[in-house]
Amino acid sequence: MPMVLIGAHLQRCGHTVTVLTDEGHRDIVEHSRLAFEPLDPDACPAAPSSPSLLNRLLPNLIRRFRFGKADIRATFIAPLAAQYRALDRLIASTDVVLVDLAFTGALTLLASDRPRPAVLVCGVGPLTLTSADTAPFGMAWTPRPGMDYGGMHLVVHRIMFRDIHNELNAALNSVGAACIDVSLMDWPRLADRMLQLTVPDFEYPRRDLPDNVDFIGPVLAESAEGFQPPPWWADVLHAETVVHVTQGTLDNGDFEQLMLPTMRAFAGRDDVVVVATTGRGGMRRLPDRLPANVYAAEWISYSMLLPHVDVMVTNGGYGGVQHALRYGIPVVVAGETADKAEVAARVGHTGVGVNLGTAHPTPSAIVEAVREAGLCREAAARVGAEIARSTPLDAFTDAISARSRALSAG
Repeated sequence: MPMVLIGAHLQRCGHTVTVLTDEGHRDIVEHSRLAFEPLDPDACPAAPSSPSLLNRLLPNLIRRFRFGKADIRATFIAPLAAQYRALDRLIASTDVVLVDLAFTGALTLLASDRPRPAVLVCGVGPLTLTSADTAPFGMAWTPRPGMDYGGMHLVVHRIMFRDIHNELNAALNSVGAACIDVSLMDWPRLADRMLQLTVPDFEYPRRDLPDNVDFIGPVLAESAEGFQPPPWWADVLHAETVVHVTQGTLDNGDFEQLMLPTMRAFAGRDDVVVVATTGRGGMRRLPDRLPANVYAAEWISYSMLLPHVDVMVTNGGYGGVQHALRYGIPVVVAGETADKAEVAARVGHTGVGVNLGTAHPTPSAIVEAVREAGLCREAAARVGAEIARSTPLDAFTDAISARSRALSAG
């Protein structure tokens, strides 16, 4: 959880940090010795929707448009008023509000004339901002060089997503904030700073990038605290090829999407060891007996595992993909929900791995993609080197310190 890592770093630097989040994250916040403030359930975004088998037969663009609207309402609009009320309880004693992109409750501060603390947006997912150089976010189209996408953005914002924009402004009005002109995907333009958790090489180039956006690199959990090597660890250390498969921590309710097909793809291979991480409670959803060359655990420290991995197979979590790239590991991405299709598109565009173009690949498609991903090591290493050079936590320290100096001067 990058926001907790950022908060813990800022507190070590002498700042007082309070984390406003749901009860499900209380343990990790308090374990990091940060103050915890709970969000009411109606302030928490709903889990991303998963298309039914019938809906998966629809063309990708139609399916993303249909389910994208539902996810936008559930993630960005429905929780806004409750998020604002929770934030308003804390605002009097706050100098800086640091939010992830989905916390639109902070948008109420930017759409109001009342005095406010600085608002910094943390880009924990692919950059959503509109640009003449990129297709509208959610389409998962890689941009064509020289093409002007400005007209496409106008159609999406003013026609296709006009209802979304009206609903956003209605939510703002309901808590006394003014309407905004920018699209929902562009709301970070209104913030004092946007700190995007990636490096330029893993994002589409934009000639019209706003001045308040900085690429600072991903915040990655490197601690091996609590890791005890499992009994099968020696097999990983001595394997010819190690394939790591994960469905992340959110979209992992159905292991038939990716995890089990990956296990079947390499079952019985003498030259491949598969290591799966299931997330909390995930082990009970796996078969009682796994193939002899397949191992699974709820959690394994990435600082211990990834140095031994040859290819990662993932559903496209932004942090997980970049963690693999940090170690120069090419990735195979099967992403469809939330922002995962956009992550997959960036993987394909940058050449650091293979975009399978579906969330439900067959075992044979996975085998071929892993083979193809092996040819992407040079690109993965290039992006990994850029990530290794980045200092994201220092960037947050500098941003907060700049705000403190401004307050002292004022």
